[in-house]
Amino acid sequence: MKSLSPLLALALAIVSVPASAQWERHYPEVEGYGHQLYLEQEHLPILSSGPVYPAPSPDGKTLAFAHQGWLWLLDIDSGVARRLTNAGGIDSRPRWSPDGQHIAFVRDEGSDTGIVVITREGKQLLTIDTSAIDLDPEFTRDGKGLLYTSARAGNLDLWKRDLATGADEQLTKGSRVARAARTLADGRLVYQEAAGPGQGVRIRDLRPASDTPGDIDEGEVLFQQGWMAHLSPDVHPTERAIVYGVGEGNMVRLAVMDVDRPAYPRWLTQPDKKALFPAWSADGSHVYFVEADAQQQFHLMRIGAAGGTPEEVRVARWDYGTGMGDLAIAVRGADESDGSAETSAPIAARVSITRADGHPVTNPAGSTFVDNQNGPVYFYIDRATKLNVPAGEYRIVATHGPFSLPEAKTVRVVAGRETDAALDVERIWDAHEAGYVSADYHTHLNGSGVNELALPDLLLPMRGEDLDYGAPMAWNQYNRFIDADRIGQKASASDGTTAWLTQEVGSDYHGHIGMIGATTAFQPWFFGPNVPVYGNRDLHNGLVNPFAKAQGALATYVHPVGGDTDPFADLAANPLPQELVIDGVLSDGIGLELVCQWTSPLGTAQAWYRFLNIGRAMPVTSGTDMMANFYRLPAIGTARSYVPATGAAKGYSAAVEQVRDGRGFVTTGPAILFAIDGEAPGGVIGSGTRDWSLDLISVGAVDRVEILVNGIVVQTLEGFEGKGQHTYRGSVDLPVGGWVAARAVGGETAWPVMSYTHFAHTQPVWIDHVGSTDAQAARAAAQDLLAALDFSETNFRKSYGTEIPPGLVRRIKEARSKLIAIAQE
Repeated sequence: MKSLSPLLALALAIVSVPASAQWERHYPEVEGYGHQLYLEQEHLPILSSGPVYPAPSPDGKTLAFAHQGWLWLLDIDSGVARRLTNAGGIDSRPRWSPDGQHIAFVRDEGSDTGIVVITREGKQLLTIDTSAIDLDPEFTRDGKGLLYTSARAGNLDLWKRDLATGADEQLTKGSRVARAARTLADGRLVYQEAAGPGQGVRIRDLRPASDTPGDIDEGEVLFQQGWMAHLSPDVHPTERAIVYGVGEGNMVRLAVMDVDRPAYPRWLTQPDKKALFPAWSADGSHVYFVEADAQQQFHLMRIGAAGGTPEEVRVARWDYGTGMGDLAIAVRGADESDGSAETSAPIAARVSITRADGHPVTNPAGSTFVDNQNGPVYFYIDRATKLNVPAGEYRIVATHGPFSLPEAKTVRVVAGRETDAALDVERIWDAHEAGYVSADYHTHLNGSGVNELALPDLLLPMRGEDLDYGAPMAWNQYNRFIDADRIGQKASASDGTTAWLTQEVGSDYHGHIGMIGATTAFQPWFFGPNVPVYGNRDLHNGLVNPFAKAQGALATYVHPVGGDTDPFADLAANPLPQELVIDGVLSDGIGLELVCQWTSPLGTAQAWYRFLNIGRAMPVTSGTDMMANFYRLPAIGTARSYVPATGAAKGYSAAVEQVRDGRGFVTTGPAILFAIDGEAPGGVIGSGTRDWSLDLISVGAVDRVEILVNGIVVQTLEGFEGKGQHTYRGSVDLPVGGWVAARAVGGETAWPVMSYTHFAHTQPVWIDHVGSTDAQAARAAAQDLLAALDFSETNFRKSYGTEIPPGLVRRIKEARSKLIAIAQE
């Protein structure tokens, strides 16, 4: 292994973070969220290529908006856009003072947000930056106050700053989110609210919050919809009317409403686009908004307030206020596993490019993302790209999958010239040469993000992450069925990289099940004791597995256990999905997602071990559970499976069969190649003393390696520093039944890895025969599973009352009978 240059060593340390149970929030904590990723994605500003967050000036001559992380002023007559801010942070969501002399906006420094007020010439006048997230400034109609959202009291509440005295008062209390405040001409407050599972637009008096119920008029909800982040209401300059977004499937269309007649809104745009961030023109005659094209680049649009055909408001010239130069980037890759790294070829790559002050460069030919675990902005290029950027110094980091050594280079771009930057990314392990293919078996193409992706859009990120197969899953947002019309679609690149869009059946109460390789949707998409019933009430997760198997799909419980602790020690503190025990006992072939960015592999492993110990050959899968059209997300393949691909066993379906047969390993980064008596995972060996071998390959340091027999760690070995391969050898005494496996645990992560910690686990090698058991381990596991079944049944009775689905009642009895029989053997 060659020594690392200081620059490469710096690149490897670019984003190191401490290990934790699961993905951690990157911004100050906000109350009311089971997982803050949704808040950070859906309510924090985005970084765009192309105009977003339009704000017409009061005189109607100028339009402020965000583009490339800066604020711009567009002269509507000339079409010239002048850059107004030039800071290292990301500036967005501008709003004008009533006299048109000041602009307030959000500045995102990468781990916190604040409010900044400047003159229209760019001079900074005021900063509001609490220790919490601060968002969405809006001047009051008289210009004496500034409305904004802050989480300083726990939730995202509305606050009002007196601009003369600096005093703050809290306006809302109790909702999970209150933001995007606007005031009608009559002084009433309109804002976006999230309370419970839905989101809506509320109107109320502009008065401080009160701890006394009924002390103030909380107004009324003008509009409400299940899971809809981009309502973005704006108010007419003089009339009692609003414009806002309404979700329809994947899309968002604009509607206008007379607030005195909220039952009769009128559509403004068509349902086949994502119309976002609407803003009324100064005279109320038009509504500005933005939408992204097929390359995920945003365009500024305008439509008459009474309807009509939208027209694009084009920028004729971008005035950066400084000289511009071209930055040409080319990335090549080579394997260092043989110690030579002599051959290289152009590769798709993940790149992060930042100016000397830390300001990120956006992607002019696709989506731009933020690594929500560590912070850097990144995007993907196919071998090479050319960027037109302001002159100055830039730092480029490139990677190519979890076994690549990040390559960094600093260049200076000179105005009027082209600067070349060639990066050679080395890889310490080639999975294909080792006989493996990789798969991320749980992602999503589209979620509640701002872009609308097509399935082929996943292929470049997959190639950039050296990932062979992906299983994006259509999913529901209550009455919105995201990507429903794409179930069964496939997209492939010339090198065989393939994405197959399937479905996640989302019963929040019973447990989510992904169907890997499904071609037909299971209906209904969601059910349970706390959701509306649209017909048949006799629904349970036991219907999903046979539905999936009938079409050759692998059904698997996704994101199952949240915490690191053994769930059976305290089921209330670290619960299992309510039907997991029932399905694990009764549903042949159902899988379990051991590695997921949202949940803990340690807690999930304890559940898996119990099923293995009662003889259930339950395969495990990996899934990042990222939403590809989110702005803040871990890279696809952050959690992945590696399975053998030898002989005729090649292709997407063959890889799924290898998982089903218990082959390979799952990982958040390291490769763990384990064999005992020459048998790899999925194989069968005899009892007695057996020799084993293990190769651990990792870019980052790994804390420890463990050998497990029937779920018990029987040998613990020291990890290694990473950046290469470490080989272990040993022997182990095996009982007459059960299974043996290996896992690697712990270690701080850094690019190219985006997971919260290093973890890799092999599928089991069985003793004597597949599904064999050790009697003592089986009895103990059955007792634990019986306790979990009782816990779930109690919850079902509390939630359903006397209306537990009859089919579920039968399954509970059948699972209990089987577990009792095992426990009494």
